[in-house]
Amino acid sequence: MRRAARRLGRLERNASLLAFIAAACFGAAAAPAAPAPALFELSVTGTAHAQWDHTDAPTTADGCERSLRSRGTRDVRFRSSRPAVVRFVGGRLSPADVRSLTGTVTLSGPNTLNETCGATETHTPQPCAKTRRSFTGGTVHLSSTKPGAITLGPLRIASLHRSGCPREPDDVVRAPLGPLPVPVRIPPATVANAKIIRITLTASASRRTTFGQPEAGKLDERAAWTFTLLRQRP
Repeated sequence: MRRAARRLGRLERNASLLAFIAAACFGAAAAPAAPAPALFELSVTGTAHAQWDHTDAPTTADGCERSLRSRGTRDVRFRSSRPAVVRFVGGRLSPADVRSLTGTVTLSGPNTLNETCGATETHTPQPCAKTRRSFTGGTVHLSSTKPGAITLGPLRIASLHRSGCPREPDDVVRAPLGPLPVPVRIPPATVANAKIIRITLTASASRRTTFGQPEAGKLDERAAWTFTLLRQRP
C-alpha cells in the first residue's frame, strides 16, 4: 500500500509539473511580439531670420569710454545635402544625427562706434558691405523623449564663423539657425502604417530678446523647419 501511495504521489507531482510547463508555453505563445522597427530616410530643409539693434558693454581706455552698436539683418537657408537613415521603435525615434547640413547666410547692416571722452561724445558710422557666406558639415541631433515626438538639439556648425561687420551678437552665434522648435509631433499610428510611404512634418519657433545692462538693444529671431521621411524596407 505504501509503495502504491508513493507511486501515486510521484504521478501527481509529475502531472503538476506538466501542467505548469504547458501553462508557461501557452503564456509565451500568447505574448505579443515586439513591433518591428520602422526605417526611414530623413531629409531636412529650413530657413532662419534674425534682426537686431545691439550695443555691447562699454570699455574704458585712455580716459575714454567706447562701445559698438550693431544693427543687422541675417537670413539663412539650409538643407541636408544627403538623407540620414533613422528608425522608429514603438513610435519613438531612436537617437540619430543629421550630419550633412549645408546652407547660406546673407547678412547686411552697419556698425556704429560710440565714444565718450570727457564732455565730448561721438558716433562714427562704420558701413558694412552685404555679405553671403556658405557653410557645410552642420549637425543636428534628433531623439524622442516619448512616443510621437521628435526633439531637436544640440546643433553644431563648426564651419560658420562670426561676422564682425555688422557684428553678430553672442545670442546669434550660439544659435546660428535661430531658436529650435519644440518637440515635433508625429502620430505613432502614422509611423506604423506601412502603406504611408512619405511623411512631411513642419515646425517653427520664434524668440525676442531684450538685452540688459551693461548691454542694450533687442533681437528678434524666427526659424522654420521641414522634415521629409521616406519609408524604407527593413
